[in-house]
Amino acid sequence: MLPADAKILKGEHSIAITDLREEHPITGAAGWSEISTTKVKDVYVNYDHKTPLFKLVTSRGATLRCTPDQLCFGRINPQIRNYALYLHERSSLGFRVSVSSDLMKELLTMATLKHEHTSAELKDRIWIIDTTGNLTNATFMHKYAVFKYGLPDIPFSGRQADAELSDEMTRQMFNSIDTPSRAYELLRDSHMFIDHPHITLRVSNTENPKSDSIQFVIFGGSEKGAVSGYSHLIQISGLPDPNRAEHRQFNRKQGKHGHWHLEITRDDLEEAELFVKTLSHLDNLEVVKKIQLTRKQPFYILPASHLKPGMLVPVMGRKGQIEEDTVVSVEIQDYKGPLYNLQVHGLHNFIVGNWVVMCYQPSSRLTGD
Repeated sequence: MLPADAKILKGEHSIAITDLREEHPITGAAGWSEISTTKVKDVYVNYDHKTPLFKLVTSRGATLRCTPDQLCFGRINPQIRNYALYLHERSSLGFRVSVSSDLMKELLTMATLKHEHTSAELKDRIWIIDTTGNLTNATFMHKYAVFKYGLPDIPFSGRQADAELSDEMTRQMFNSIDTPSRAYELLRDSHMFIDHPHITLRVSNTENPKSDSIQFVIFGGSEKGAVSGYSHLIQISGLPDPNRAEHRQFNRKQGKHGHWHLEITRDDLEEAELFVKTLSHLDNLEVVKKIQLTRKQPFYILPASHLKPGMLVPVMGRKGQIEEDTVVSVEIQDYKGPLYNLQVHGLHNFIVGNWVVMCYQPSSRLTGD
């Protein structure tokens, strides 16, 4: 949610959030760098609230002040070589912490590494706790997390190059420590949320991998929707059986191993969400939600507290289009007073402090809750 001094973009000007009422026109992102006018559906207010506020600033000076749980949009920038302190969960073992000078390279290694294990699949989840450009600061953050929270910082596999323990000793270590409760404490102290990892990876030993997720990209279609913004893209890759009635609606292309790649668009967001939910239950697939706000890679939906220095976020550009910008600072402030949020028609987002943020969703449809 947003503090009482938040300014909402309305055309070429801004209006105080305290002055907004139902059906007031405001500006939002419509997909593929474009903006559009939407209308306020409802204004939500929490009075006399005491909470930490995150102040996030980008390289161009766009500033957002909001509560840690305010849903925003962001993604990792592979060109920024910050040190990253991250929390890493493996489904078969538990949680660990580590620091990386090149997290994207480590993720690529994780994704391609074959593991010998008894189950058919492993699931890894990663939360970036903090980033820094300074090695000394990175070392401090690492040691502080290990010593304060008692989390292991050893690799999950004894076959990794930097492993000092065998697989048996590694399992014994994680089985002897209650890593989940300590990981939850670390996330709580960082004002972060377990249900919003920055990265989810699956590692399987099967020779013919099949789909484990639906890619749902809001505004990801190439055509303008009939209601507002661009259409919404739904993709499934590697599906073994496309003959179910729900699958026949897709554009289909058969790939290697005989698996199918399916793709479809929907103009109406609520219809698209319902369709994705049905498919995910039928095929036991995880829904990966993104939003296409610029002409570059889509953004993930993340709480404000999950946006770290070096990450890319969508902002209002000087030419009246949505552009990506880099977060350069994150500050936590104390706040006491009313908090506001908006529900809007159609676009499901609005612009505050030149940042594109997600509007309030009463049913939490877009978060997967």
